[in-house]
Amino acid sequence: MSSEKSVIVAPPAPKHLCPVCKTPAYSLGGIHPQCAIQQADEPRLVKLRVARAAEPKVKKPVRQTWQKKCPKCGTQSHVSLKLCKCGHSFGK
Repeated sequence: MSSEKSVIVAPPAPKHLCPVCKTPAYSLGGIHPQCAIQQADEPRLVKLRVARAAEPKVKKPVRQTWQKKCPKCGTQSHVSLKLCKCGHSFGK
């Protein structure tokens, strides 16, 4: 027989897995604090996403730097024009 002693190796204690990120958690509750915050905020974030998706999309007109808007008729004219087509004068 061999003179070596046989050593019985016990399996490591099972670790708590975080239910959010599925990694070992060492906190008392079995969940990481940052994961708990994420889990608590999820219903509120879902409501915000749904509300944002339901809002109508407002398309802003493209503003071009070489054009100006006439305050009288609302048309876009070139910046060098002194007189609009409607008769409004851009001069001083």
